[in-house]
Amino acid sequence: MFKSIWFKCISCLLAILLISGASITVLSNVLYVTPEERTQRGIIKVYGELVDYETIFDIDNAEFNDDTLTEEEKAVIITDDGRINKIFIVGDKESAKYELLFQSIGYKGFKNGTVTVWSRVVCENGTYTLEQVILSSNTSQSLINNLDGKFFSKYHVNDLLQNFKDKLFTTDKAADGQNNFNPSSGATYSATASNNAVNCVIKYIEFIGGNA
Repeated sequence: MFKSIWFKCISCLLAILLISGASITVLSNVLYVTPEERTQRGIIKVYGELVDYETIFDIDNAEFNDDTLTEEEKAVIITDDGRINKIFIVGDKESAKYELLFQSIGYKGFKNGTVTVWSRVVCENGTYTLEQVILSSNTSQSLINNLDGKFFSKYHVNDLLQNFKDKLFTTDKAADGQNNFNPSSGATYSATASNNAVNCVIKYIEFIGGNA
């Protein structure tokens, strides 16, 4: 019996399964990245180095996640078009100049996929400037590479509350070209998801600006 071909095959398969299972367990432990490490990698991607930050909101942090929001805050942070995942203060909020750093996700991309971005908003003497938007990740966006640095650089807006009042980024033809973000690359759906991610940040700035 123990010398039969079937016994040898089954034994071989069991050995492979045991070794594979052990290897996967070890690799999972080695490759696991904590939410804090993911946040730090994102901050380094934006600033080029790890900077000091204070958490305002973070879906991965039990002290600052969705369950801690008021209904009014939920209506701004969680929308049908996207949501904000993280909000951090970089710098001293009590000073004349500091920054808000957002990670937000936009829905309604290609095949209902998503685009996630990091957005820097510079706050100086009550003025909010959308300084920088950087692609973080995407889901199912086959043409996302067509949205290059030139595309994301267009998101820069000085004094959001004054110059972008009641405006949102769109891929539709707009009367005012300032908020018409329809890329010639053909990646319109990916652009829509990217716009929605940034629009989440704009809505939040309008919210805190109106409640300041």
